[in-house]
Amino acid sequence: MTAASASPPATLAERAATLCGLGWTGLQAEWLALVCFHSGAFTRGQYAAHYQVSPSASGRFVRSLFDTGMARDIPMPDRRTPEQICHVHSRALYRTLGIENNRHRRRASPDLLLRRLLSLDYILEHRDLPWLPTEPEKVAYFQRLGISLDTLPQRLYPSRSGPRPTRRFFPVKLPIAGTGDLTTFVYADPGSRGVEPPIRHWARTHEHLWAALHAAGSAVRIVAVTRTQAAADASAAAIDAWRGEPAHAASLSPEEDELLLALRRARTTLDFAPLNRWGGSVAAAQAERAISERLSACSAPAGYIDSYAVHVADRLAPDPLAL
Repeated sequence: MTAASASPPATLAERAATLCGLGWTGLQAEWLALVCFHSGAFTRGQYAAHYQVSPSASGRFVRSLFDTGMARDIPMPDRRTPEQICHVHSRALYRTLGIENNRHRRRASPDLLLRRLLSLDYILEHRDLPWLPTEPEKVAYFQRLGISLDTLPQRLYPSRSGPRPTRRFFPVKLPIAGTGDLTTFVYADPGSRGVEPPIRHWARTHEHLWAALHAAGSAVRIVAVTRTQAAADASAAAIDAWRGEPAHAASLSPEEDELLLALRRARTTLDFAPLNRWGGSVAAAQAERAISERLSACSAPAGYIDSYAVHVADRLAPDPLAL
């Protein structure tokens, strides 16, 4: 599909070149660009393994970030080792890269930091994939495929500068790569506990997008990145049931499809007047819940996917004695 690749995003080398003015060049500039766009954090072990340098060389690089006020150390969760997470937070660094307001700069919960480290771990081993690191790049990619904004995972946040909320697409900020013919979605599981595998909730927020991609002729691939083999096996068991045609398209009536689309638009625009056709927002939400329960009872797959893989990030595995 040439349409999806007509305006390719900047390469990593082009992004890294912008850091020359701050004194960073070569592999260090490349690494900082990679980290800022994809995770905001890394471990010394990841840097050393990727560039095949000694732990002392990795340590010197991290110290240079501390000396220039660009990063801070954060303890690694559930590890009984002195290993630290290097969090890159410098506003000047992100501003130079053109992503000054990227949320990677902010302090984050242990689970969120681990999710970002897991995402980076997979990207480091698959640098050749056409990654879409920013929200605008992801949105533009799917729009070039003819996919509606209403179909994309999104969330509304209170606005700091006005009465209207801010709409963010792909709010979980997990990696996506796309050639047009194949779109790869990465789910990073830090090991959160719950009634069901967290990947299932994530999948439900993407099911309409996956179905739309299939309709547009783009194959869908999912990669689950975990910290243990047991978590990888659980994710694989959940994902395997999602291969095949989406059940929603066949089991929803045109009226139900119209109702669900109207609800998504109302929640995005905060204009609930169109829902009066279904008896108002409360009645529409009740109808939506009934539809969801019926589909769940049929064990419908979360959406159309063509293939999947799992990746265990051994370097980030937890210490069982520290849990």
